[in-house]
Amino acid sequence: MQKGKNLILQIKNIIYSKAFQRIHCIGKNSFTRTRKLPFSTVFSMILKLIKKSLGIECELMDPLTCKIPPSKQAFSKARYKICHTGFKELLELSIQTAYQDEPEYRTWKGYRLIAADGSAMRLPSSKEIISEFDRFKPSGTTGTMPPVARVSLFIDLCTSLICSARLAAWNVGEQTLAEEQLPEVVTQMRSLNQERLLFIYDRGYPSVKFIQQHYDLKVDFTFRLQKGNYSKLWERISSGELDFDFILENKKLKNKIKGQKVRVIVLTLANREIEVLVTSLFDREKFTLEDISKAYVLRWHIEECYKRLKIGAELENFSGVNLEAVLQEFWANLVMCNILSLHMCDAQGPWNPDQITEYRLNFSVLFGVMRQKLYQVLVGNCSPKDFQALFYRASIRAKVKIRPGRLYSRNKVDKPKRHHVFRRVC
Repeated sequence: MQKGKNLILQIKNIIYSKAFQRIHCIGKNSFTRTRKLPFSTVFSMILKLIKKSLGIECELMDPLTCKIPPSKQAFSKARYKICHTGFKELLELSIQTAYQDEPEYRTWKGYRLIAADGSAMRLPSSKEIISEFDRFKPSGTTGTMPPVARVSLFIDLCTSLICSARLAAWNVGEQTLAEEQLPEVVTQMRSLNQERLLFIYDRGYPSVKFIQQHYDLKVDFTFRLQKGNYSKLWERISSGELDFDFILENKKLKNKIKGQKVRVIVLTLANREIEVLVTSLFDREKFTLEDISKAYVLRWHIEECYKRLKIGAELENFSGVNLEAVLQEFWANLVMCNILSLHMCDAQGPWNPDQITEYRLNFSVLFGVMRQKLYQVLVGNCSPKDFQALFYRASIRAKVKIRPGRLYSRNKVDKPKRHHVFRRVC
């Protein structure tokens, strides 16, 4: 059985499970009586991702156990009886479905490639949200700014599956969140017989302390180094060395190992900018400069994942203003992305850094087509077989051309705006 179809069948079974409902209900008496909105319907509606007006979504709710659809007030009241932890459990289920039976599923040179990166997420302005996350307050800014959260994700680069996520206040740094997530991701992967792990990071992450954490956990890493950090290292680069071993030191660390041995790789990009990578892959025969460069270029998929979430899935377009509603929809978005990513892997295969195909499936188109259909599968109005048939029909034309070597400037990347980019219809 294909993994995407298997995942949908498992989700459908689990949300109707009394044990699952009991664990993730808020209140002992929630959903104990037969009503218009049972647990499975409310949960499936949230997982479908509500992007239209809540009133319109309730009118279009199908199938119904009564002649008159539930009101948006009734749905809002029912949703706050469900805890967001149910969606977190489904996210873990998607990872187990992908890797449990096949430890080598979609690996590169035997390694599971996982990248970490952070981003900002604009939140609704409510007292509860502001109390939890505070407002975004950049230096030199006046007036009322929106509440903003820090999102940190760990992504499997070959499958585009989200392995771990964190949502925290904006003043919590990306590296701090990554240090918390790393042991959890390693434990999770090792429980699924994933022994060879390679973590890839951008310029905001390298530090002696964080590198030591990777060595302690016995996992490999590749960091991009920011220009000017570690002056002695840059002196060797200026002298023309392109591949050498180096000891990164931090004299501020007390009573700990102050230096870490790494392999330094110097690459020249198409725009003539120098890219410096530090890695724990010391085998120069097995991992050439070109190999490590290709693996690092694949890190761009985590940027694409944020694009999927924010643009395709409209992550910041929330249907509720309370904290629980935001947490529900945040984790539901991640689950939905993993469901489609697994189907896309079944249809087109994984990303391979050594052999980039000419075309890949377009996530945004497939998301728009399959979102409503997934809800119908979960509530029993559509069979998983029909869902698969629609997915493959849509995937025939939902393709985009891959153009290797494209460069994008970040000069126009701005800070979160005062007014939300998404406005509810009514």
